[in-house]
Amino acid sequence: MKHEEREENAEIEVRRARRQDLAAIAGVVIKSSRARLAADEARARDWLFGKGLWVATDDSRVVGVAAWQVENLVSITDLFYVAPARYRKVAGARLLQAIEAEAGVLMCEANAMVLPAWTPKTVRAFLQGQGYEPRPFAELHRIWREVLGEWIQGDEELMVKRLRERMVMAPI
Repeated sequence: MKHEEREENAEIEVRRARRQDLAAIAGVVIKSSRARLAADEARARDWLFGKGLWVATDDSRVVGVAAWQVENLVSITDLFYVAPARYRKVAGARLLQAIEAEAGVLMCEANAMVLPAWTPKTVRAFLQGQGYEPRPFAELHRIWREVLGEWIQGDEELMVKRLRERMVMAPI
């Protein structure tokens, strides 16, 4: 089987990250971001203990990572990297499915991807294929802007996928 075909049909497992994954997580982030995002084991440890951190593995090798958390019924994914890029279609989709499933259990209205401005067009196109739409911060619902305001520190951009048709207007 050709190398590229193997990735297309890869047996990707998605699971919660573990301490022993920290070096591999940092490696995936550095490779996928082309070293634009500084990552080392200490930073990966902060992600592990501060957020929901998922990894995608192929034969026990970490090929993708995503970090998210929930605030006021909005899921915020601020870390989403897959490397090598040929894994994006399978590993990226499975990471998003895991986050969206957990966010659904928590009754989240949407998952907002907070992306660095330098995020490649190929990643944006992939996210659009997964149902995410670019959304200007100013056009978001007031409550979502309140939640996401602390996540937008500079030139980050948002891609949003609605997970519920209706917003929750009363306590659950």
